[in-house]
Amino acid sequence: MSYTRPCSKCGERISLRQMPAGQWVAFDVSTEESHICGVKNKPDISVKLKSKKKPKQVNDSIDLGYEDNNEREESKIYDNSSGIHYCIDKAIKEKKRIFIDYYSEYNDESTSREISPIKKYKYKSNNYLQAYCHKRKAERNFLTKSIESATEINKKKTKIKLGKPNTKIIEKMKQENNPYKANDNTQNYVREYKRDLKDTEGSFSSFGGVIIIWLIIGTVLSFLFG
Repeated sequence: MSYTRPCSKCGERISLRQMPAGQWVAFDVSTEESHICGVKNKPDISVKLKSKKKPKQVNDSIDLGYEDNNEREESKIYDNSSGIHYCIDKAIKEKKRIFIDYYSEYNDESTSREISPIKKYKYKSNNYLQAYCHKRKAERNFLTKSIESATEINKKKTKIKLGKPNTKIIEKMKQENNPYKANDNTQNYVREYKRDLKDTEGSFSSFGGVIIIWLIIGTVLSFLFG
């Protein structure tokens, strides 16, 4: 499975192809070369021949990802907030899938994935999208503001039924990614360190006092009997 679209970073047309393991990889159109922004590879003649010899698809939405000047329909990509929400709403209404570029604050990384949007909802002042992720083969809840781009796909959404959004995962991620939690732990450590230091200083003070007393007694005895 593959389709073409503009690269969300450099704008060049790319062929997104799904690998046997399920991940999506970007190639330069009409080549077998992985797409690298700023590097343009010349079309491969053998790849063009493959596109001419490819069998006709029953479903016109399936694109092998090769250059075909006679028949092409670009997938529409949205990379601004209003466009992304429009793409999501349209996919939910028409029961279609979309392809998104998503930045995860939890993992601090950007990923591309094909999803079946189920519904948008608000949870603790943040807007989320409940969806079935075809990359992870499981439910995912995406922070809508972290979706960097969305692309329409002419494929029906998954038939897998999802229940209510799993907000427990959201809470767990928030707790693990909460900077204030780390600060609290640091403050507790500092308090314990200060308390231990104070106890140690108290012990040294007591020990020093005993030494001074013995020195005074020794001086007095040497004066009396010396």
